[in-house]
Amino acid sequence: MNAYKIGELPGSKAYIEEIADFWELEAIKREGDVISMRDILVTVSVGIDEELQSGIEADDDAITERLQDAWCELERRVSACAGCYPFSIDENGIRFTANWGDRQSTYIFMLLATRLNMKTRKVFATIDGTQLFEELCANVATAYFGANAQSLVFGTAVAGGFTTKVADLVTKLGEGGGFKNPNPSHVTKNDDGIDVVVWRNFADKRRGKLIGFGQCKTGTEWRDEIHKLKPRDFCDNWFVESPLHAPIAMIFLCDTLNWYLSFHSDLRGYLVFNRFRIAEYAPIELVPSIAKQLKLWNEAALAFVRNT
Repeated sequence: MNAYKIGELPGSKAYIEEIADFWELEAIKREGDVISMRDILVTVSVGIDEELQSGIEADDDAITERLQDAWCELERRVSACAGCYPFSIDENGIRFTANWGDRQSTYIFMLLATRLNMKTRKVFATIDGTQLFEELCANVATAYFGANAQSLVFGTAVAGGFTTKVADLVTKLGEGGGFKNPNPSHVTKNDDGIDVVVWRNFADKRRGKLIGFGQCKTGTEWRDEIHKLKPRDFCDNWFVESPLHAPIAMIFLCDTLNWYLSFHSDLRGYLVFNRFRIAEYAPIELVPSIAKQLKLWNEAALAFVRNT
């Protein structure tokens, strides 16, 4: 089953997270209006009628139950976002208003970057959304690691060859001993699965610190990609000396993660930041350059969505 994308309607078998995202996007399209469960049922029924015409059976009771589950998912999002959910919810439905700060702007960006086709619709206002997401995640990782933490973007958003980037990383980490090439051939890697790096220093500047290597994914097709993130292999392959403590593997997703696919079974071995965790740890005031890019990208993307 293909994931729901903007410009489509979620089908009768859509996951509740897809329906919840669709509900939020309908509220965005009709900014200021309360979007009720009946509004969504009427809209979704158009897609279901198309399924019926194609010979696909749909159970009305099952659809209603799925909408009720999606409403519960929306209510969960209020608490999961820790005060930065950009929608208001009451017994009548969900409402979107444009009065939001940096953390709410972060949520809107990730909602759009999940449900847009980020292969063909990632650039708005001349800003590449996938590269912007890497910068955002580095900012969030620093906030999560806390005092004395530093981070950098290592992925495709950064200019320079792989050798130069690794050498710079080793210098800033204060661990690794330098760059090495395990093969006699020319290095063709760009980032080798690493998009962001975060670490927390000690005042003594000695080795043996907490380090995280992260991979950032927009869209919904990320499950087969995240396994390229192998921090220990990266260090063994490209560092003269591996850090005393292997970096932890961190995954940053615009997606929400399906409620029925647990972190244990789906993402075991990774420290996972989904849309809600990223929104929670996004600083109240982002780095000004990131905040400006988010505002411009969101405004242009929202204009596109409202005309779709």
